[in-house]
Amino acid sequence: MQIDISVNKNLAKATSKVTMPAQSRSYNLCVKADALRFAKLYQDAVQTYLQAIMFDRSETKAYFGLASSYKYLKNYKKAIKTLEKLISIDDTKDEYFYELGVCNLLDGHPESAIPYLIKAILINRENLEAQIQLAIAHELVDETDLSLMIYNKLIETNPEFLKAYYNKAAMLMGMGDFMEASRTFFQLIKRNPDYYKAYLGIAMSFDKMEKYKDAIRYYKKFLGLKQFSEDAVFARERINELREQHFSKENKFTLV
Repeated sequence: MQIDISVNKNLAKATSKVTMPAQSRSYNLCVKADALRFAKLYQDAVQTYLQAIMFDRSETKAYFGLASSYKYLKNYKKAIKTLEKLISIDDTKDEYFYELGVCNLLDGHPESAIPYLIKAILINRENLEAQIQLAIAHELVDETDLSLMIYNKLIETNPEFLKAYYNKAAMLMGMGDFMEASRTFFQLIKRNPDYYKAYLGIAMSFDKMEKYKDAIRYYKKFLGLKQFSEDAVFARERINELREQHFSKENKFTLV
């Protein structure tokens, strides 16, 4: 019993001497800057991150927060420059390459985004958002076959990742393949019947294929889920137009 008491006393003495290391000035400024960024005070966040970098030019947290703030301010060129500096310090994080790819996309340079997004995926093959953005980048440089390959692989390996279905279907619509687009939208609502954008996509696809009764039906399904939106205004107007043009009493021509 005496041994236990002695051990406990020794542990208590040792614990009392343990102190948390003082956080650096740079770290504390990063914490403040993060709070400003989360409050959407991006310009103030930028100034605070810059102060943090002045105290420690190797503070990766400061560079990443600074780049994120520049991105929200739509100053993509500064965001890109900051991320390039960050990667020169630490090139092991997929999120750094992902953000660099996204900022290049936002800055209108999909061809520059592609290698960074590929690097992000090589570091972390579970980064599904990087794969989506890579597909978008390939589409923007007219490499739609590669985009479709990425979307199909995503759907095959991650069937619950609904964004892959939606993006694929939207791209197919842009290519004029409305039949395949509608099939992909149907796959999506099979996974999630409440995915309202898919109903609008189906309606527009049927509309383009001149299947007007089906188009009206799916415009209505979309409105049943999302009746208050700009798209809802379009859906109502299109239903009225189709009824007047193809199903009014004055117009005997109807399509099934």
